[in-house]
Amino acid sequence: MSITQVGYIALWILAILLPIQLIVGAMMVKKSGQSAAHYFVSGKQLPLMLVFFADFATIMGVGNFIGYAGKGYEIGLNQLWMMFGEQGTKIVFALLVAGMIGRYAYSTINEFMEQEMYRDKWFRAIAGFCMTIPEICTVGAQAIGIGALLSITMGIDPTTGIWVASLTAIAYTVMGGMWAIAWTDLIQGVIRVVVGFVFFGVVFWSTGGIGGLKAAVETTKPELWSMSSIGFWGALAIFLGPLCGQFTSQAWWQRCFAAKDAKTAQHAFMYSAIFAVVMCTASIMIGIAAYTLNPNLPRPDMAFPWLLTSYLDPILAALLVVTIVGADMTVSAGRLNGAITLLTMDVIKPLLMPNASDADLVKNARWLTLLGGVGSVAVAFMFPTVLSALLFGYVFIGGGMFFPLVLGLWWKDKDGRTYVTKNAAIASLVFGGGTAAVVQATPSLAKLMGGGIVPGLCVSLGLILVITFVERAAKAKSAPQV
Repeated sequence: MSITQVGYIALWILAILLPIQLIVGAMMVKKSGQSAAHYFVSGKQLPLMLVFFADFATIMGVGNFIGYAGKGYEIGLNQLWMMFGEQGTKIVFALLVAGMIGRYAYSTINEFMEQEMYRDKWFRAIAGFCMTIPEICTVGAQAIGIGALLSITMGIDPTTGIWVASLTAIAYTVMGGMWAIAWTDLIQGVIRVVVGFVFFGVVFWSTGGIGGLKAAVETTKPELWSMSSIGFWGALAIFLGPLCGQFTSQAWWQRCFAAKDAKTAQHAFMYSAIFAVVMCTASIMIGIAAYTLNPNLPRPDMAFPWLLTSYLDPILAALLVVTIVGADMTVSAGRLNGAITLLTMDVIKPLLMPNASDADLVKNARWLTLLGGVGSVAVAFMFPTVLSALLFGYVFIGGGMFFPLVLGLWWKDKDGRTYVTKNAAIASLVFGGGTAAVVQATPSLAKLMGGGIVPGLCVSLGLILVITFVERAAKAKSAPQV
């Protein structure tokens, strides 16, 4: 492999941008170290612009550019099902949930569930540990995508590219926590929006717009222009997995807790959802376009980098490379911070360090961020593509956490308290998530059932209903008769 002209320009831009991000992280050391709340949720002080970009830049990562384009190349419009589940869900989240939870100043989704629903530290600890898995998988997914991009544009061995980009994100996250993430996301997010739309426009113009693209696809591979060619169960699986996984995502809840008020959280998530739906749909379309232009790429994930180097002016292409590298770092940083927040506030603090000071919690979190970041990059070498890593994380936590959260929020007894019992919630989380993960990781079972999310949700819902009704009935029977 050899470095391209695009790669040379991108290297010079990165030589300026990467140190800037490290400087931002260093500038936020003192502010983030004021308290655990400042390190994990910016002291609940983020205004609309920072919440918007902290969310948008975190969810629009390598997976949504390289991964979505790769799936567009591979399965075409069928990938819209995943987009509806992953990004369309955010519109519902913004309308029904973001404003409500934006009133609170918790650090994690599980702290909220413990205090407002189940009143049980073991549920919080188990859920916190389990929820680190999708966060780590997401960090790994970003690494896979960045390796593919840098190998094409710069001739860099994928392993080297993975480590360079990921370690930079780890470094500024260790230093500045959520404050550093919010400000670096603002920088990267602005670049991503501008350059991304330029790139999409150039590719669509090259293929004659949507009409020209449709005609070309129908000539080369008509099934790419269909949303039903993967079958009902396949479509349902790639829709439900992201829907359930994202709705229970620590990254979403953490940014709502970081917003200065409920209205800020709701508006930021609605605007972010609109931008994400448009950009993800465009990514799918350019993946389809790549197939019509070059159906012989060695891997679907190469579609985006190939278009980038083939159809953009070198300077614009270099800016887009920098944008994707930035996407890798912002998503990695945000998800890594989420994982360490979960471990620190849901597991370590309530079980191991109940009397720890804020200074001790922040110190431990910084060390865990460093160790967890290095470990999470190793995940990249366990999955073949960007979205395979993302889907595993979504399926695992969505299968286990979705019903304890949703039913816990909206199924109330006559006194307004959560009707679901804590034992039902724990069993639903552990066995629902476990079932989803096992099926998803077993190719024969995944093929038979369309993935792990449907069986996981069935087990989760069945357990939560049966155990709740049995325990409620036993409690009513043993209650003294008046």
